[in-house]
Amino acid sequence: MTDLKDKNQVITRIEEEILRVEEEIHRIANKLNNDGFISRVPAAMIEKEQKKMAKYEEHRDKLQEKMRCLNG
Repeated sequence: MTDLKDKNQVITRIEEEILRVEEEIHRIANKLNNDGFISRVPAAMIEKEQKKMAKYEEHRDKLQEKMRCLNG
């Protein structure tokens, strides 16, 4: 019974983290799709945001893989 409870807690924590990461990805994507943002910031800032988004996407993919393993 305790193992099931622990597993459910882990799943809940991973689900919450996936949601948080997806919100960050969405926020960055909105920035990068905003012509006003793109036109007024230096290229280095745009590249930084793209790299940040790629890191979040990689993190999300790893979390989703953990979920697949847990749900077996």
